[in-house]
Parts: sequence; C-alpha cells; structure tokens
Amino acid sequence: MAKRDYYEVLGVPRTASADDVKAAYRRLARQHHPDVSKESKKIAEEKFKEISEAYEVLADDEKRRRYDRMGFPGVESDFGPGGFTWQNFTHVGDLEDLLGSSPLFRDFFGGLGFTFAGDPRRAEARGRDLELTVRLPLTAAVTGARPTVEVPRIAPCSDCRGTGAKNGTALETCPDCGGRGQVRRVQNRGFTQLISIGECPRCHGTGRRILESCPTCGGAGQTRSNVKLELNVPPGVEDGTVLRVPGHGMGGRPGSRSGDLYVQVLLEPAPHLRREGPDAFSEATVPLATALLGGEVTIPTIEAHASLTIPSGTQPETQFRLRGKGFPRLTGSGRGDLIVTVHVEIPRSVGARERELLREALGSAAAAPTGRRESIFRRRST
Repeated sequence: MAKRDYYEVLGVPRTASADDVKAAYRRLARQHHPDVSKESKKIAEEKFKEISEAYEVLADDEKRRRYDRMGFPGVESDFGPGGFTWQNFTHVGDLEDLLGSSPLFRDFFGGLGFTFAGDPRRAEARGRDLELTVRLPLTAAVTGARPTVEVPRIAPCSDCRGTGAKNGTALETCPDCGGRGQVRRVQNRGFTQLISIGECPRCHGTGRRILESCPTCGGAGQTRSNVKLELNVPPGVEDGTVLRVPGHGMGGRPGSRSGDLYVQVLLEPAPHLRREGPDAFSEATVPLATALLGGEVTIPTIEAHASLTIPSGTQPETQFRLRGKGFPRLTGSGRGDLIVTVHVEIPRSVGARERELLREALGSAAAAPTGRRESIFRRRST
C-alpha cells in the first residue's frame, strides 16, 4: 500500500488539534480493526497499520513538527529500518490512553494479555467455577428437594480480609511495576525490537506488595475449607437440569469475587414411568373380562398409586388421561397429566366350559369364524 499523507489518512486538516487527531484515530481504528472490518483480513490489517502509524506521528508534537517540515523522511528514523511495526506501537501508555475506554479494544487486547488502568479485570481475577452432580429420586421433580452438598471452598482470609498482609499493616506500591500490575520486557532480535507486556510476577497483577504477611494464610490472602451448602431444587426440575449458585465457586485473587457453583441434577428413573415435559406416561394390563365388562384397576403414579376406571368395551391400546397427575411445570403453574395406555390380556387357553359360555354371551360373533372356516372347507372339497 503506497504511503499517503498522514493528515489525509486520519481525515483531519493540518491545523487539527491533538484532541481532533485522537478523536479521528479512535473512530477510524474501531472501524478498520481486522476483527470487525468487513474487508479481507490483509486489507484491514494494512489500513489499521496505516491509521496507527499516522496517529503515532501526529499525536507526538516533536514527530509532527518534523513531519510538517520534511514529510516522511523526517520521521522514518523513528520506526527503524523496517518502518512502522506493531512492536513499536505496543507501549502500555499508548494502549491504555488510546484503547482503554473502548469495550471492543479492551476485549481484543485483553485477550492478548493486556489490562488497563480502571479496568475491573486488572484488580479482579475471578475465581474458578465449580461443577457438582447430585442424584435425587424422581419424586423430587414433584415436591422439590433441599439436598445438602459439600463444596470445596477457597475464600478470602477472614483475618487479613483477603489482602494477604498481617492485620493492620499497609501495602506498598510494587517497586517492579510501579503499581501498574504489568511489566514490560524488551527483546532485540536483529533489527527488530520485540516488546511484550505481562502480569507482574511480584505482585501478581495487583500493583501492591505485602510488607508483612498474614500468619493465618501465609500471605496468600485465601484459606481452604469444605463447606456444607443446602441447595434449593424447585418442583418441576428435569433430569440433567443444571442449577447455578452464584458466588459459591472457588475464590479468586485477594479483592476479587468468587466463581459460581453449577450443580447438575440427575433424577433416578422409574421403570413404570416415562416423562415428556410436564406429562408422564405409564402402561397398565387389564384382564379380558375387565376390558369387556368394565371395572377398576390400580396403577402406579409418580408419588404413589391411583385407581383407574375401565369402562366396558375398552379396546386394546386405549389411552386414558389422568388430569393433574403429571409433573409440575418448572415455569408457570399447574401440573401435567398422567397418560395411561391400557393393554388387554388375552388368555392363552380357553376350556370347554368357558368356550360355551363365550359362545352364549357373544352369540353369532363367536360362532362366525367357525362357520366361515366350514364354508371355505366345503368349497375347497367340491
């Protein structure tokens, strides 16, 4: 990409103030950053590099004077033999001043390990989340449950309130990072200067140093223990539901908040029931006489047993719906239904006496098959 006038790149006049230059850069940088630009990555990177180079020159009074007087030759020496590079631009002060106020750039550069003054992530390294599993009977989906679980806990030390310093002693500014929580390391590789910015190893990113360690936690600012926690499992919970308990995960760095606890609820299956949302499905087998003449049968439900009335003439695989005998709705009110599929039990053998009685009761319906077989036989024999 051919070099363009820096003022043209930023779209500002030569009389533009420092604030005008900064505002123009912010606007263009957000627009052409490779992570958000709709152009190809290569073109976006070139444009973003061009915008950043123009800003570095015009935002610096001395460089801007030399550029105004001599053009590109007046500032080429500031970028070294290879010209402008990302390594020349990744200074803590520049990034913090130019990009720190933008959530977009905080996310992008934060992912590369940068943090900024005033950024909550600098003082807070949130604790890890915990995951547990609790097994409950199926009835818990109807009544709810309050099981107690034991949770490993790393919490701020109560004696030093998480600072790691002996109670009553002060914290001093970290001498290695000057309170910024970050250190800058420079490596020279031939004509290239590589600048990396990372967490200060002495203060672990807090910007403060402990003068006298807390005897309870040894300066860690945290204590380990196991705590018992009562969970509230609501009625209507489904198998595999994950409950989130905020703030009951592992503790983070001193001054940070704890992670969250995620509990997966597993319900013990019932061999006689199948669940689909709030509805329950069951099966019952009734004798042939009950299906023909009617009667009552006892069927299992989620919590106990219930009586089901079978009307006379019930056909095999007929379904009956028991209103309100299913599972509670997790969101909303009321309960689902219990749907029972009835199977009719056909006797495997019928005695002579029972056969005569059936023929008398059913009449021609029972004799019809025999008559049909006899007529077929007669036609075949003739």
